[in-house]
Amino acid sequence: MSEGRSWTSWSEPVIGADRDAAALAGSLLTGTSVIVAGARGSGRSHLLRAVVREAAAHGVAPVVIRPSTVLADVPFGALDAAGDPRMIDLRRGRVPDGDVVVLVDDVHALDVDSARFLARCVADGRVTLLATLLIPRARARRVDLDTTGVGQTILSLWLDGLAERLDLSELTPADSEKLLAVLPGASTLDASICGAILWRADGSRTLLRELVAEAVGAVAAGRDPFAAIRDTPPHSRLSVALALHTGDLAEADQECLAFLNRLAHVEFSVATRFASHTRIEALITAGLVHSDDSPARRLTANEAIAREAERQLGSARIDALVAAAGARMLEADGEWWCTPLAVSIAERWHRGDDTADARVPPALRSRVALDASRQANDRGDAAHAAAHAARGLRALDSPELRLEAAFALAQLGTGSDAVAIDEIDPGDLDDEGRGRLARLRAVVADRGLAVPLYAATRGDADAEIERHLDESARAGASFAWSRAVEAAERALALSTERSATHLRARLSAGMAESFRGRWGRARAHFDEVERLLDARQRPVDIGATQRLSALLEWEAVRAKSAGSLAGPDADLAELGLAEALAASGRTTDARAMLARIETGDELYVRHARTSVETTVLMAEGRTDEARVTARTAAALSAGHEVPPVRARDLFRLVVLQDITPAESEELRELLRTTDLPLAVELRRRLDAWEAGDVHDAGEGLRLHPLWSVDDGADGARLGRLSRFPSPTPSVETPALNVLTRREREIALLVEQGHTNREIAARLYLSVRTVESHVYQARAKIGVASRGELGRLVAQWENQQSRA
Repeated sequence: MSEGRSWTSWSEPVIGADRDAAALAGSLLTGTSVIVAGARGSGRSHLLRAVVREAAAHGVAPVVIRPSTVLADVPFGALDAAGDPRMIDLRRGRVPDGDVVVLVDDVHALDVDSARFLARCVADGRVTLLATLLIPRARARRVDLDTTGVGQTILSLWLDGLAERLDLSELTPADSEKLLAVLPGASTLDASICGAILWRADGSRTLLRELVAEAVGAVAAGRDPFAAIRDTPPHSRLSVALALHTGDLAEADQECLAFLNRLAHVEFSVATRFASHTRIEALITAGLVHSDDSPARRLTANEAIAREAERQLGSARIDALVAAAGARMLEADGEWWCTPLAVSIAERWHRGDDTADARVPPALRSRVALDASRQANDRGDAAHAAAHAARGLRALDSPELRLEAAFALAQLGTGSDAVAIDEIDPGDLDDEGRGRLARLRAVVADRGLAVPLYAATRGDADAEIERHLDESARAGASFAWSRAVEAAERALALSTERSATHLRARLSAGMAESFRGRWGRARAHFDEVERLLDARQRPVDIGATQRLSALLEWEAVRAKSAGSLAGPDADLAELGLAEALAASGRTTDARAMLARIETGDELYVRHARTSVETTVLMAEGRTDEARVTARTAAALSAGHEVPPVRARDLFRLVVLQDITPAESEELRELLRTTDLPLAVELRRRLDAWEAGDVHDAGEGLRLHPLWSVDDGADGARLGRLSRFPSPTPSVETPALNVLTRREREIALLVEQGHTNREIAARLYLSVRTVESHVYQARAKIGVASRGELGRLVAQWENQQSRA
């Protein structure tokens, strides 16, 4: 309640299948009290604000009680502070005129007298209550949050059957994306920072809002949004939200998270030496720790939660844990090894804390220094790489350490004479060392200039990765996406984790799986791309140029997987723009652009041009010619494993009434076997078309939004473009005769995808009036959502017109 937003001006949509503000308001208006239970950050307050707006649309102004900790010990403090005449009358034993609806956010902050009074008022029918109740999260340190008994007093209303109970869940991944899409300024954030925010939010709506606000503010000020969400001022809104959220965790979980965060990408088998297997698995299940898909199962803790956990526990405590873990590793004398631990030891020695250094065997000191020097070189920190290498060489001379020292000095511009690079025999090095030697010689050949590691000559393994990626691209260009997946997977297996080649291999594999129609597998690759682009991952050789290139390619991959023609290739990008122009009715511009584009002979390019030509012809109303080009496009995709493209081609033939029975059956089989987001909606459209409910050739121009997931902004676009009725069974005519002409008019505009505000502007009504009409119409015919209302009315109107 401390967010400073007005209860009546709240306009953010309520997102989540388990919450319906209109239904809650309806329950209150019919005299049903409700207890809304949810963990911290589950959106209890935001739901109450939406209920206030719904009630206001019906002319009902609830009594809003705002509990506060400063009033928790004052008898009737919260009720008296409300200052509402109706509450004053109730307190004095008088019955106010009309029904009294009372809303209380977070009843735990109520004083005992207020809670008992409200419970009595509900029991004797004087008040209809909507109250929110804070319940512990999974793995919370405090199971009993009700220290005064106030929560139990209110909860007893549900136990006694005097109120209903609604439990709010934490954000699902899908709902997280929807909420992020509507938050102010989120459109200015790129995909990688959005992915980082979604994970750090840990299912909390409050954390998600504050993380987005922090990142958006940083972008607006020209600062790095990753740094903004990582290093926040102690008393900022985000810091306070993190402190409350993390404070709910059990202390042992906090300690484990902070420890894992210090040892980024530690192997699972190593982590279980210091924390229980059960605890780590539970944290992975809870989404607080990520386990990658490598055989070693490298772990990454949710950085935002882990850093706050360390702040609450104290850095000295975590320092001691990491130091003890490092000592255990050294005592094992090489029996097991952990690179992140070795790096932490080297960094501690570098700071002067080397009291145990002399007791460590020279071979182990050298190995510690090698790991630290390699990691420093990989992230471009040549100065620390040289320092670590020098310390290691003092302990034990080794060709690998001399190599790292030479590389660091070359990047610093000092030269490499002192380390006798020419005397390093590749045969003395391990496989990684030989590849790094080739890179070092390239740097020295360039007169010792400091160049990034990723710009140096690639070794044999990198050359093989490039061959596989080229093979994947060629296979995709020929619509041979099975071979493209296999080649991309081979490149993925060979690439070094957290490297630029690994990132490109992930993107290639994701695109290939999308075109094969296996969206679940594609999303798994795209999720890993998000993590690679997260600055927290400290990638080996992904510089700013590689990151920007990957972002552009990733957006192109997502567009392609959605059936769009957009892509990094200039011709495809122009073809995609020409198609968009045609679909929006700008056929002259589309035709002019199409005439300027010169395309190659690759199968996918020829198909793309033919498909766009079909769109332009359909937009121009030249249906017969469009049938010819649509048939040509279908012939090009026939026999190839490319479900999204093939489904698009066949649906075009349906719209143009030129599809054969065999092709119709093929289309249905495609839609049945793919998990692409388009499948469900396209099946609905196909059913409507074949049932004769819709015969609009222009529907073929509205395919593009179908290839996107129906959420956020994409869902809004889909709603505006879709004109098909839902597969809901036919509604009896008398059921909709109860709606007024205005209610039906508004419902049809809802079906067309217009928001309440847009409808109000079009019909010269207030937004509240539109909301009231929607609510009344839904109540009359008993539908759960405004979208279903629109679909039913549209279906009914179609039935009436045919009759």
